[in-house]
Amino acid sequence: MEERDFQEVWRWVLSVGDSILSIYKSDFQIRDKGGNDPVTEADLFASEFLFEKISARFPNHGFLSEEKTDTNRRLDKEWVWILDPIDGTREFVKKNDQFALSLGLVRNGEAIWGVIFNPATGEFFSKNRNTFFAKLQAPFATEENFRTLVVESGSILHPLDELKPVTNKPILLVSLSEMKEGLFADSFWHDDFEIRSMGSIAYKLGLLSAGFIDLIVSLKPKNEWDICGGIALLDEDNFTCFPLKDNKYQFNQPNTLSFGLVAGKKTAIQYLESKIDFHQLSLKVKERW
Repeated sequence: MEERDFQEVWRWVLSVGDSILSIYKSDFQIRDKGGNDPVTEADLFASEFLFEKISARFPNHGFLSEEKTDTNRRLDKEWVWILDPIDGTREFVKKNDQFALSLGLVRNGEAIWGVIFNPATGEFFSKNRNTFFAKLQAPFATEENFRTLVVESGSILHPLDELKPVTNKPILLVSLSEMKEGLFADSFWHDDFEIRSMGSIAYKLGLLSAGFIDLIVSLKPKNEWDICGGIALLDEDNFTCFPLKDNKYQFNQPNTLSFGLVAGKKTAIQYLESKIDFHQLSLKVKERW
C-alpha cells in the first residue's frame, strides 16, 4: 500500500459522501432487516460503490461490509477492508446528523488505516503518517476538498485543541440507546465525568481521534465494521482502546463481534480506572442488543 492508494480511497469516500448526503436530504426508502435494524438506499449504494472500487484496485484484498453477505474467503487474506457504509442508520433515518461512514484497512488482524466521514457535518477523519481532521463543504468530490485533505494529512497537530474549554471532568461520550436504557445511571458517571450521549460509535471514535473529546465507553456488543476504521485512527502514543471482555482488538475474525469498548486519551483512561475497576465495569457489559 502506497500513499497514492490511500489518496485514491479518499476520492472514493468524498464521491460516495455526496451520494449519501443527497439521499439524506431526500424522502429515501427504508427497510427493516429485523429487530428494529433499518437499512436505507444510502447504506446499500455506499456499500456496493466502495466494494466495486476496492475490488477493482485491490483484487487480492478481502472485504467485509455490514451490508454484504459475509463469506470465509476474507479470513486467509493479509489485507482486508472493513466497511460500515452508514454507522448510525437509526440517526440517519431520523435526519439526525450523528452518523458516519466508517472504512478501515486491516493487515494480519491489525487495524492500520481508516477513514470516518460524516457527510451531514462535513467532518472527515483519516490518517496518512498521522491522524488528521478536516472540515469540508459540500459538494465533497472537488479538487479543492481533495487538496484540503492532502494538506491536512501533513499536519501533526490536533485542530482546535487550543480552543477547547478547560475542564476538570473528562468529556465522556456514550451511546444514546445505552443512556436511555439506564446503563450509565450510576451517580459516579455524572459526578466525575462530563457525560454526553450521541449516536454512531464510528463518529464518536472520529471525534476522539481529533482530540475533541476525552473518552468513550460502551457496554454493548460492537461489530468489526462499527469500530475498525475508528480504532485505526487512535495512535498508541496518545490513546488507549480495548474491548471490555477481551484483551485487545484483533480484526478479520470469523465472529465479528466484540463486547464492550473503552477508548480514550491515556490520561482519561487512567482517570476512569481511578473511579471504577475495569473488571467491575466488564461485568456490566451486555452480550446482546
